[in-house]
Amino acid sequence: MQYRLLLVFALFMLPPVLADSTASPDKILRMGIHNFPPDFVVSADGKSCSGEGYLLAQRVFAQAGFKLKAVCTTPARMYLLLDQGEVDFSINVKTTAAISKKHRFIEPAYMPMQLMLYSHSLSSTAPQDKTVAAIRSFDYLGQRQQLLQQGYQLVDMPDSISAVQLFLHQRTQHLISYQGPFVAYADKQSTDVVTGLKQKKLAEIDAYFVVSAASADHQRIIEVLQQHAKVHSCSYLKGCG
Repeated sequence: MQYRLLLVFALFMLPPVLADSTASPDKILRMGIHNFPPDFVVSADGKSCSGEGYLLAQRVFAQAGFKLKAVCTTPARMYLLLDQGEVDFSINVKTTAAISKKHRFIEPAYMPMQLMLYSHSLSSTAPQDKTVAAIRSFDYLGQRQQLLQQGYQLVDMPDSISAVQLFLHQRTQHLISYQGPFVAYADKQSTDVVTGLKQKKLAEIDAYFVVSAASADHQRIIEVLQQHAKVHSCSYLKGCG
């Protein structure tokens, strides 16, 4: 009898078990986004961002039980955030010198891209001084260094669209840009300026999901992307599944 009383007393003294104690909050992944339309679009005030690439990632990771948070930033800042684990992943080319080799690029690639050099005609009011609008921290597959060695002067801007705008406002003679952002912006502008441009393809390259080595969910992110590609037989992740 004494033993039973002690057992009842011990059970009575245990802390209460909350009904939702085993429930876990939704896991949130952070995707770094800089202005690179049409796949990634950052608002003029920099406070919101989305785009086709973000919506694809949102859908893929939702199927694996994750929520996605867009972190709107500039390319230069994004590379630091990857290093610090402040963003879990983003999309970039493999050759960017500012991206640490410790981060993981995921196969298959997200999309193919063409690197172009756009130039104003000699009859335009643009300066004829070998100036080139470019994105700060982009090395453009080594083309940045080659242009500098050839006597070009690069005018660095925070993102792709600010570089395109500088060029189309005829503040520089040339623009180095991936084709996607240029076309996305130029299609909405005056055809008089765009029609007279010269263009030269410099290179072709693929862009990839790049996962931060400092992300707590590093391995799981890789597994989700690779599994999605396998299930849908993706040659590129863009538009697949």
